[in-house]
Amino acid sequence: MDNKLQSADTPPASNVSALVRAALFVSDIEASTTFYRDILGLTVSYWDGPLDHPAVPALIGVGATDSTRARILQVPGPSFGMIGLFEVTPRPARVRKRAEGVNVGEAVLVFYCADLDPLVARLTAAGHRILCPPTFLQVSPTRGQREMTCADPDGILVNVIERDDRLSASRDDRLPVSRDNRLA
Repeated sequence: MDNKLQSADTPPASNVSALVRAALFVSDIEASTTFYRDILGLTVSYWDGPLDHPAVPALIGVGATDSTRARILQVPGPSFGMIGLFEVTPRPARVRKRAEGVNVGEAVLVFYCADLDPLVARLTAAGHRILCPPTFLQVSPTRGQREMTCADPDGILVNVIERDDRLSASRDDRLPVSRDNRLA
């Protein structure tokens, strides 16, 4: 099965990197920091402070007189996959979402985790909403993984996939399953 979206002889439309950062507009930067740092483990502060450059309003779509504070968190290592928390004052309106599922235009953050059970314990102890507890997902006839979905303090969906850190970052790093669809 070929997973390429374009042929090898077609030049790419753009030469972009892997995702560097997701920018999340949050209602309380401290509550969001607690969630992403203490619950999920993004313990490195890449940047923290006010965004006062004159280009900021146009870049992020806020009013010229609004103030914006940002905190960018990451896991130790290369500066990719970071989470940028942005708190705007005065606070913009919340996105209207239907509660029973996903919404068009909504993104879901996806992370790997070596063991979901301690994460569930931290989420539960802190009173965070778990939308789907750890559930086995068969992704191919021979591969499967446990996944869960929770929400951050502003309702942003977070999907976490249990993955053995000893495995490579290849496409086939999902856990092997037995004939009865259990982890082997």
